[in-house]
Amino acid sequence: MVETPSRILDLFKIINSLNVHIHSQFKCIIFSDTMIVYNRFDPVTTHDHCYCVMYMIEFAQDLLYRLIGREYYFRAILTKGEFRHEALENLDAFFGRALINCVHDEKSLVGCGLFIDKELLSNNHIFSTTKHCQKYDYVFLTQDITRANVYGKEGLPFPGDLIDSSGMTFPTYAQLMFLKDVREKSLDAPDPKVRAKFQATWTFYEKMFPLLCKAWLDSNFNCNAISNANWPEAKRFFDNELQSIYSS
Repeated sequence: MVETPSRILDLFKIINSLNVHIHSQFKCIIFSDTMIVYNRFDPVTTHDHCYCVMYMIEFAQDLLYRLIGREYYFRAILTKGEFRHEALENLDAFFGRALINCVHDEKSLVGCGLFIDKELLSNNHIFSTTKHCQKYDYVFLTQDITRANVYGKEGLPFPGDLIDSSGMTFPTYAQLMFLKDVREKSLDAPDPKVRAKFQATWTFYEKMFPLLCKAWLDSNFNCNAISNANWPEAKRFFDNELQSIYSS
């Protein structure tokens, strides 16, 4: 990306627009190719911990949704532990065991998206996860895919009015495009290490949503194989979003 400065600026505009920046209880730091989001309050009760975990996952989800279709991908870790951020007179200092652990563990995680420390699973009551390794689970940030899978559990395609009437059609379309990108890059990415990351991500989805993923593949990524929803309108909305202010 450094060979194309406009792409870097495009990415920073996206990051600059994230919801985390308007939430007073959380802080975001950017340096080089790394983003850190941390809570500015000390969670005490079980409710505090669940609140913190929910928002942290939603911030990662917000980033994913804004990146779909733009050829940007990330790998993130949600963990807990010591972290300090000190605004000194001439610089910001940030350090702590949690940061060190993330830098170390990130190298061994294969896939794109969010991985959650198993110690935090009891505080996650909203997002589906699946085991990745002894220490981390993979988090499914694509909640509309999860809902579509429920609608189609008796068979696909499911009736389109189930998502048209609830406003789910556009986000479902966007998340299906994410799955399409993942599958294609798992086969076609030139770098074998990059292919492995997308192959692992596709495997997470294929195991969690076998019927939906099979229908998606067998139809060569035809949305009508999932549902007879108003996909043309969703596609127009999605294409217009890709022409947003980020790339201006």
